[in-house]
Amino acid sequence: MNKEQQKIFEDYLNEKGGRSAEKKFAGLFRGEANELSLKRRMWEDWNSVSQDESNKNLTPVLYKIHFLINSEKGKESRKNKLKKVLNWYSRVAAVLLLPLLTIGAILFFFSHEQVAGPSLVEVTAPMGSRVKTQLPDGTVIWLNSGSALTYSIPFDERTINVRGEAFLDVKSDSLNPFTVRGNKTEVKVLGTRFNVEMWPDEEIVEVVLEEGKVELIPDNCEQTFEMNPGELLLFNNNERKLVRRRVDPETYSAWIDGKLMLRGEDMTRMARELSRWFNVDVVVEDSTLFDYTFRATFENEKLEDVLRLLKMTSPIEYEIIDNQQDSSGNFSRKKVIIRHQ
Repeated sequence: MNKEQQKIFEDYLNEKGGRSAEKKFAGLFRGEANELSLKRRMWEDWNSVSQDESNKNLTPVLYKIHFLINSEKGKESRKNKLKKVLNWYSRVAAVLLLPLLTIGAILFFFSHEQVAGPSLVEVTAPMGSRVKTQLPDGTVIWLNSGSALTYSIPFDERTINVRGEAFLDVKSDSLNPFTVRGNKTEVKVLGTRFNVEMWPDEEIVEVVLEEGKVELIPDNCEQTFEMNPGELLLFNNNERKLVRRRVDPETYSAWIDGKLMLRGEDMTRMARELSRWFNVDVVVEDSTLFDYTFRATFENEKLEDVLRLLKMTSPIEYEIIDNQQDSSGNFSRKKVIIRHQ
């Protein structure tokens, strides 16, 4: 973190600069450029007070801030309560702040009283994290690493946009269907639990239904596709082709419980999963490895442990290159290079 960023940090924590300081502080969390240096700063704050704290479970604080951001009760009261919780950051936010306080959510809150009409809320899961959030209608959503969702307040139309992977437990409302949009596709539901992958840089949209019913509606397509529990649909936006098959839905939503599951992915997909899961750059240097597939389940394993276990079951070697600091004080992402044995 450079000197200017450090000053923004200190001004906010010391309540200097008013709304301008709040917005600059929020701006520090835009994108991933400052992620590593911010994490280091947060861990320093956490470690400086952790000896005095008997309870390090930050989940209740996370839920409280989500509630205060999304609640429609007492604007001034919400602002005061949320600011009080945010100011508690210097004691607990080392783990909490990056996954939760995305630029959209912070600026939505601080500007809520000044904006007339609908406001846009964004929730993101930075690389290497998973985030749980609750929408104003009671729908609960988990976002996987590198994913994001946006929605408008008021939430009367029950429509969200997803970029990446999400698991949804949709609050049932027969009079107001729930709509998920993303990657040239729409999914309509009433009340259900399902996993969806809508990465904007990929041609495939994947939906796995756990319970209830959903309808997949690709853009510019004359057909719509209804799903039953235990089904997976893969729709290729480029080729306009659909694949439907029976699956065990729980294996596709295991990530919300901290499990990384490889379900026969090829090397390209496996590298992408590791990159998102651990927030690292994965480079495969030998093209002969692209034909290999991987099946494994990892729960709360470190990157080094996952690579070591993959090496035991496939002909790979790997090298881990740690973060590098540039002249501005920013750190690059850790890199993993995979080669053939």
